[in-house]
Amino acid sequence: MDKTKWKSITLNVEDYHAARGVSYMKNRKLAGTITKLINDYIKNVAQDQSVSYDKFKKDMIKVSKNGG
Repeated sequence: MDKTKWKSITLNVEDYHAARGVSYMKNRKLAGTITKLINDYIKNVAQDQSVSYDKFKKDMIKVSKNGG
């Protein structure tokens, strides 16, 4: 596995099962559900701040890579 393309996270058990339940309900993998939730959140925040989705996502990636 290429460690530059994948990261691990921890979730509390209830959040994990809630996300996994949504995944089963929507017939998708857990990773796809988490990706969709993140992208939907980025879309909503970008819209609230009157910034394009792409610019806001790139800004958030830059913040993460620079350590906050």
